Amino acid sequence: MSENKVSVLVPIYGVEKYIEKCAHTLFSQTFTDIEYIFVDDCTKDESIKKLRTIIAHYPDRNNSIRIITHEKNKGVAATRQTAIDAATCEYFLFVDSDDFIEKDMVELLYNKAIETSADIVFCPFYSENKFHDSKIFDEIYSEDKVELINICFKSQPAFWNKMIRRQIIVKNNIKIPAGINYGEDLLVVPKIIYHSDRFALVPKPLYHYIQNNTDSYTSKFSEKSLKDTLNVIENLQVFFEKLPDYQKYKKILLTLKAVRKAKILRSGRIEKLYIELFPEINSKIYKLDLDLKTKIILLLATAKQRILLQYFVKILHRNSGQK
Repeated sequence: MSENKVSVLVPIYGVEKYIEKCAHTLFSQTFTDIEYIFVDDCTKDESIKKLRTIIAHYPDRNNSIRIITHEKNKGVAATRQTAIDAATCEYFLFVDSDDFIEKDMVELLYNKAIETSADIVFCPFYSENKFHDSKIFDEIYSEDKVELINICFKSQPAFWNKMIRRQIIVKNNIKIPAGINYGEDLLVVPKIIYHSDRFALVPKPLYHYIQNNTDSYTSKFSEKSLKDTLNVIENLQVFFEKLPDYQKYKKILLTLKAVRKAKILRSGRIEKLYIELFPEINSKIYKLDLDLKTKIILLLATAKQRILLQYFVKILHRNSGQK
C-alpha cells in the first residue's frame, strides 16, 4: 500500500486543448498525499508534451507522478483498467483529462471518506457546454443502494464525481472490459455500488464536466457506441439476474432499458430493429421514473409512429443546438 492516500487516475487521449487546465487543477490540490497516474493511450497530439511542461512547474509533486504509455491504442475502458491496476492507494478518483476539478476536491472527499468510513463518496458537479453555459447537477445521491443504482441507470453513472475505495474493486474482481469504450462507466459503477456498504456525500459541486471536446472517446454516438450500449445492458442484466436479491432490481433494470432505448432513438436510429427494442418495457412506460421527453419518444415507438418520432427527434436536435 502506498504512503499516499488517494490515487488520482487520468486517461490521456486527444486532449491537447484541455490537459493544461486539467493538470494545473490536479497539481494545485490542497491535499498533499496524492499519487497521480496518467495513462497515455497512444495519443496522436501534443497532450503528453503539454502535460510534462505543466509537471515541471510543480517540483513538489514530481515524485508522486507516473505516466504509463500503452504500446498501442486500446480505448478508454482498457485505459481506465490500466490506471486502476497501477493504483496503490486506499481510495482512487478518476479525472477525465478534458475536465478539471476544484482545488479542494480531493481533500473534501477524502476527509468525508475517513469521517464516515465510506466505500464511495459522491459530490455534485458542474456540466459545461460549448457555449460556456454551466449547470449544477446535484441529484446524484441517495442513502438507498437501489436508488443509487437507479440514478446511474437514469442519468449519472460517471466515475469522476466519486471517490471509491480501491479494495471494493479488488475484492470483488470488478474489471472494465477492454473494448467497451462507450458506457464503460455505466457497466462498472453500478457493480461497485452494489458491492459497497457505506456511502457519503459532500454537498458541494467539485467537478467540472466539459462537453465540448469533439475528439473525446464519447463525443460521438457511432455504430460502435450503439453496439457497446447494447452489450452493456446485456451484461448488467446477467449480473443482476445472478444476485440473490435480484427482485429488488427488476424495475430499475426496466428503467435502464427505457432510458437507453430512448437515447438510441433520439440519436436518429429509428429503424424497425430499434423501435421494437426491449418490448418488455412497453406496458411499463407510464409507471417508470422517466422524464417527459423520454416517455414521449418511447410511447411513439410503442405505437410505431415512425414519422411522428422522426419529427419529434428533429425538434429535440434543433433545440439542443441553440444556445
